[in-house]
Amino acid sequence: MITLPTAKVTATSVNPTLLTLYGPPKVGKSTILASLDNCLIIDCEKGTTKIDAMKIEVNSLIDLVEVIKQLRVSSHKYDYIAIDPIDAISSWYETAVCKEAKVKTLVDMPYGSGFSLSREKVLNVINVLKTITPHVIIIGHLKKTMLGAETETVVNISSLDLTGKLKNMIMADSDAIGLVYRSPEGELMVSFQGTDQVEVGSRCKHLQNALFPFKWDNIYLKK
Repeated sequence: MITLPTAKVTATSVNPTLLTLYGPPKVGKSTILASLDNCLIIDCEKGTTKIDAMKIEVNSLIDLVEVIKQLRVSSHKYDYIAIDPIDAISSWYETAVCKEAKVKTLVDMPYGSGFSLSREKVLNVINVLKTITPHVIIIGHLKKTMLGAETETVVNISSLDLTGKLKNMIMADSDAIGLVYRSPEGELMVSFQGTDQVEVGSRCKHLQNALFPFKWDNIYLKK
C-alpha cells in the first residue's frame, strides 16, 4: 500500500549516481579518472595505455559484453565505473545495428528505427552498470556547434558529442554534467555552470552553478 507524504522527505543521496564529463581531446580526462580510488575505467579508445590506472581495455562489443558479465559475478565491488569514451560504444552499436539490418547507415532503416534501436542498446549498458556500482561516470568529447552563421547573431554551443536524442537522454539522466578544460594557467578545471552556450548543470546541490579546479573530493563528498 502506498502512503502519501505529508511533509518534506529527506534526501537519500548527495553525490551523483550518473556523472557525465566532457571536454576537448587530450585535456586530461583519462588522467584525472586514474586518480579516483577504486574506479574501474572501461577504456574504449586506448586512452589509458600510458597511464597507470585500474583499467580494462575494451575494443569491441564482444569485449564489452564479456566485461559486464564478469562485473556481475565479481567479488570485488568498484565504487566507481567509468566509460571512456561513450561515443565509442555508440559507434559500435550503430555499426552492429546496420550490420544486422543489412543496411549501410541508420538512415536507411525506416521510421528512425535504427537510431532508436542503437540508442536503446547504449542506454541499456549505462543502466546495467548502475546496478553494479553506486557511481557511473561517462566520459565524452566536446562538440562545438555554431548557430546563426548566416545571420548577425552567431552562438557557439558547447555540448556532449553524441547524436541528438541519445545525447539528450543521457544528459537528462545524469545527476551532474561537467565541462572539463584547462585554465589559461594550465590548471585542469571543471564547470557545472550552465549557460545558453554551454550545456552543463547539476541536480546535486553542492555542484549547482559550481566551477573549481578538478578535484574528486569536490564532486563526491565524503559521508
